[in-house]
Amino acid sequence: MVELDKTFFMLGIVHRDVSSRDRLMSWLNKQMPQVITLELSNYGLTFREKMGDFYKQRLEENLKKIKGHIDISTNRHIQDICTYLEIPYEYKVAQDYIQKHGGFIYLIDMDIFSLIKLKDIDSLLDIDNLKSLMALEDDGNTQKEILFAKLYFEKGIRTFEYNEEMRIRDIFMKDRISLLMRCHNEKRFFHICGWQHIYDPFKIYEDLNPTKVFIYD
Repeated sequence: MVELDKTFFMLGIVHRDVSSRDRLMSWLNKQMPQVITLELSNYGLTFREKMGDFYKQRLEENLKKIKGHIDISTNRHIQDICTYLEIPYEYKVAQDYIQKHGGFIYLIDMDIFSLIKLKDIDSLLDIDNLKSLMALEDDGNTQKEILFAKLYFEKGIRTFEYNEEMRIRDIFMKDRISLLMRCHNEKRFFHICGWQHIYDPFKIYEDLNPTKVFIYD
């Protein structure tokens, strides 16, 4: 049921859990936002749109050079790299929703942090680095993150760090959302972000009176 008296929702997701596409669309269809903001930078999206295929081809070529007895198709560390090079599933879902229902999408994260992380992409795909990753055991990191998120949302048990980078980015994103709210007066907003941002220990989003939800709720 749509809560018509609510105007700003924050939905916490697990970025690497691409199996959550249907869950995300279900939340959007349930709340019917008119404006969607994403914890994604314009630089990060443009990089993947323009260079994603190039780097996926390089990854494939390097994997062919080192393929041994490890099944690359099921190696979690390699699959995480593949996901990292793809356009994020949350953006694709938001696009599909807007195309069907109308509205606006805004990417509001800081370009500088995407630039810092993506400038090391060549090192990530280096043959020696890929060998090291393939030798690691599958630590079930995505499932661990889902478990940690559920511990926080269901029991209030915090097993993660909220660091200075997150604080800086949240201040930036909150300011962008506030500006957009002035431009889109009285429209329903839906902010999709990594679940750790929901914690908000510095109460950055507090004056926006957010309704905080978790994608697995």
